[in-house]
Amino acid sequence: MSPSARTPLMTGWESPRASTPALVVMTSPQRVIPDAPRMTLGARPGHPPRRRGEVAPTSASCPRRAGHGALGCPSPKRRSCGRATGCQPGRAPSPTRYTHPVSSIDWPARARDLAPAFADRAEQHDREGSFPFDNFADLRAAGFYGLTVPGRFGGAEASLGTYLAVLEQIARADGSTALAFMMHLKTFGQERESPSYPPEWFERMCTGAVQHGQLVNTVATEEGLGSPAGGGLPDTTAIPDDGGWRLSGRKSFATLAPLLHHLIVLARLPTPDGQPPELANFMVLRTDPGLSIDETWDSLSMRSTGSHDVVLDDIHLTPDRLLNRRALGQGDARGSAGMAWFALGLCATTIGVASAARDYAVAYARERTPNSNRTIKEYPGVRSRIARIDLLVHRSRALMDDASRAWEHRPQHGPPAIDRIVMAKIDTMNNCIEAVDLAMRVVGGVSLQKRRPIERYYRDVRAALHNPPLEDRALDQLARTALDEPYEPPKAAE
Repeated sequence: MSPSARTPLMTGWESPRASTPALVVMTSPQRVIPDAPRMTLGARPGHPPRRRGEVAPTSASCPRRAGHGALGCPSPKRRSCGRATGCQPGRAPSPTRYTHPVSSIDWPARARDLAPAFADRAEQHDREGSFPFDNFADLRAAGFYGLTVPGRFGGAEASLGTYLAVLEQIARADGSTALAFMMHLKTFGQERESPSYPPEWFERMCTGAVQHGQLVNTVATEEGLGSPAGGGLPDTTAIPDDGGWRLSGRKSFATLAPLLHHLIVLARLPTPDGQPPELANFMVLRTDPGLSIDETWDSLSMRSTGSHDVVLDDIHLTPDRLLNRRALGQGDARGSAGMAWFALGLCATTIGVASAARDYAVAYARERTPNSNRTIKEYPGVRSRIARIDLLVHRSRALMDDASRAWEHRPQHGPPAIDRIVMAKIDTMNNCIEAVDLAMRVVGGVSLQKRRPIERYYRDVRAALHNPPLEDRALDQLARTALDEPYEPPKAAE
């Protein structure tokens, strides 16, 4: 795609109705990331909000399509069709009365429809390291911000399997967009299963995503701490102050930083001498004075995730911003649900990237005709590599799907669900890296050219190696299950 034909890079969305101040980003020259556009419940692109009790228009009443105006309406146009029954301005209904049949939507197919535009933009965003505001505008317009939000708050309450299928489709087009969006979606999925935040804050996050296009992510990692899963103590501190808290520190790898509204920040609490250190999660909003973003993200892979540093400069928080607390070494309140939605989301994203590399190599092998006038698909080495790629990608997807089903249905036989999850994560990372390496060999030396997407796939497929569970810890978990837990010898065959 030529630069002149490429979709213009968006630097943000215009939001004439937004009342919250912009978030200042520390860069040179200074730029301002505008707040996400506001949207009332029941309002979707193409229709103003409906009055309480009105239903979404059907295909008979709406000149565009059935379900137009409901959650997930794919139309990016912000105007009323003018003829649809129920498409009248009015007061938005309460979240608990939102009853549109969003569960009937084929979300993976809808993600597949967005993929061509994402793929067209991916090269420019990757080359510039710029955040794909345009992709997130499309995701919001198509209703994906509420994909994993519970139905009682207006979301689709998608299953773990649907969530994984959506991520894989997005990652086939742009791995960075899939990985960044995963961080938002998994928050609601794991909280549905294993509540760890005060209900009022969870409701605010849910309705914020559905009604106002507000994104959420956990902001826990620090450069000196490494992954919080390693059990380290963060340098970010929360000091009691006048009934509330004073929060100070610096966080790294804050994915989605350019658009985040709700930031769940991990901090260390002061404790008396001799007492074990305490950790706590706090809710920080992008509008809080003292919050800024330092645009530090310049990585080898997943260059467009916006995983910048977040600077917390003596932010004053009211008492209700404390979400939960625990002693260092105690289990995370999210439990295994956090691992399931996070680790399997990484699997889906990585499989999507590897699948895109596979498709590119197959198309290249079918078309490439050197001077011998034979397409390279006839070469035994090419054929064996393509077959090996398919084996590796299919095996990875089978492991992921098996772990997802085990998590949802908890079978009585075979490895525990949580062990299947770490098996899937380890094997998927290694399988998909090998698959993309083989695809590069099929394409040959030109696969190193920056203008070819396979070069980006080669870099992006490696990113999840550094996300938890890391391979050594995952293998240790499997070894504990096999060697340290009570052993039950197999029963004799009848």
